[in-house]
Amino acid sequence: MAKSKKNVKRKEDRRPAEAAPAAPEGQNAPKTPPKAPPKARQKSDAERRKDRIDGIIKTVFPSFLGVLAGFGCFYGGSAVSQLPWHFVLLVLILVTYIIQKFAYPFLKIEVADFQGKDWFYVEFMAIDLWLVTWTLLLN
Repeated sequence: MAKSKKNVKRKEDRRPAEAAPAAPEGQNAPKTPPKAPPKARQKSDAERRKDRIDGIIKTVFPSFLGVLAGFGCFYGGSAVSQLPWHFVLLVLILVTYIIQKFAYPFLKIEVADFQGKDWFYVEFMAIDLWLVTWTLLLN
């Protein structure tokens, strides 16, 4: 039986890809490579110092609120124990959010620059320290 040679390709049969014909000057000039995104501008020493201080304040203030809430729940345990736990959690989130929203301008922090992740971070710090403090006091 003879083998079919339909799909058999040899190296000799392959041709190198032909280059596209060059466009005359003025028409379809070669495209420039895409530009890289602009680099972030360098911050001055004063700006870096202010950002660092703001970051410390954004960490310490919600932590202080969380510890304060933990002590409040411990010493006001009779009132808190009658409420469902999720209600206490939601009220705490709302109260710490409102306190922080109005207290940060007094601490010279721009609240308008806060994004969702910033609010999530400060609220997480407050809730986390509330739970840790309350748990330690209960034990």
